[in-house]
Amino acid sequence: MFTIAFISASGGAGKTTLAMNTAAALTIDEQRTLFIDLDPSMTATRILLGRTIEECNIKTLMKKLVDYRKGDLESMPRVYDCLRLYKIPNTNAAFYVLPGGNLNEISNAIMSIPNWGLLLKELIDKVMDEMMNEMKYSFDIIILDSPNWVYQFFEMTFPLAPLYVAITRPGDQEVSKFMDFLRRITQILHHQNILIPRNKDYDSLISYVVNQYRSGMKAEEVIEAWNNVHERTHKEFPNMRPLINDRRDDYYGDKKTEFVGFKHMDGTSLDSYIEEGPLYARKVERSKKNEARPVKQFQAYYEAVKQFISEMSPVEVAH
Repeated sequence: MFTIAFISASGGAGKTTLAMNTAAALTIDEQRTLFIDLDPSMTATRILLGRTIEECNIKTLMKKLVDYRKGDLESMPRVYDCLRLYKIPNTNAAFYVLPGGNLNEISNAIMSIPNWGLLLKELIDKVMDEMMNEMKYSFDIIILDSPNWVYQFFEMTFPLAPLYVAITRPGDQEVSKFMDFLRRITQILHHQNILIPRNKDYDSLISYVVNQYRSGMKAEEVIEAWNNVHERTHKEFPNMRPLINDRRDDYYGDKKTEFVGFKHMDGTSLDSYIEEGPLYARKVERSKKNEARPVKQFQAYYEAVKQFISEMSPVEVAH
């Protein structure tokens, strides 16, 4: 089992939508998946489960865990009781969701605990034990919808020793912010003593994808914008994997190009997920180009993600 955390330097970059689509695709491909909503907006929880789960979520669990660590509770909370099953539309597949909650509301209590950055890992270790003991079931992969980097509990993701999918929008200002974000992440990974595969560096744990090229951009303009992002990223982080695909298709218009990220289209939006379900489960006719292009883009991206996963052995945190 290992974790893929979806991260972004800015809100609204498409992180949650891509995390949900990826979790659905992996599940359809028979990976036993747990989706953790750590984003304080709880958007994924609302979409996947139809509402927020106030009575039992990551905030209520974290509060009980804090009380346990302080000696106010005799035992750790049961994480399994908070899991909810999400059935993927138009399929027979389903994955478990740990509902989100706003940890800001209990921030003082959390930060009063020594080594509070390990609390999320404690919860995940607990649910893994519970699933094995009660269901004889083990997750293959955890998809973590991380908060963006300005959120004070972002560092809770690091002890899980995950791989990362980082999302950025094109444009000089966005990319500059993205670069600052990547510097911080690689520095913290180093300080956390993450054990990495042999002959790798910390930036190899991170892959990235460009999202939301403008809808009116021509294919050659998309490629030009991509080259700008890639040149800047590769110069400083040469081991970081771009989630691109050399298989040429009409992803961005009638001209066939390689896949270099997602164009801003109705079919790739959050509203589209709500109305039509995940991209990997959609049945569209190739002749309907406007409907087929978002699906083509996701399929090309998903092939790149699977390659990234297959080449990176699960990593651990040194203690």
